[in-house]
Amino acid sequence: MSKNSREGVKHAIQELAIGNYRSYPEDYGVTRDTAANVQSLAKGYWDSREVKEVQRDEKLGINLDDYKQWTQEAFAEFMKNNEYSLS
Repeated sequence: MSKNSREGVKHAIQELAIGNYRSYPEDYGVTRDTAANVQSLAKGYWDSREVKEVQRDEKLGINLDDYKQWTQEAFAEFMKNNEYSLS
């Protein structure tokens, strides 16, 4: 999937997010800080983009809220596919 399309960027961000969730499960378990951690992850991705990624995102109309939504969706998928529970 091309990173030069909106769906390609979404897929790449979600893959990165799921990798973080797997690598740092203590930060993404059932805690009150989980939502803040997920949002912070999205902000980190947004802030660490290279110039070409900023230009691509501007061209595709991608904004920080998209990154936040995509990392949240990835978290929901991660939780669904693992033994963890939000309850």
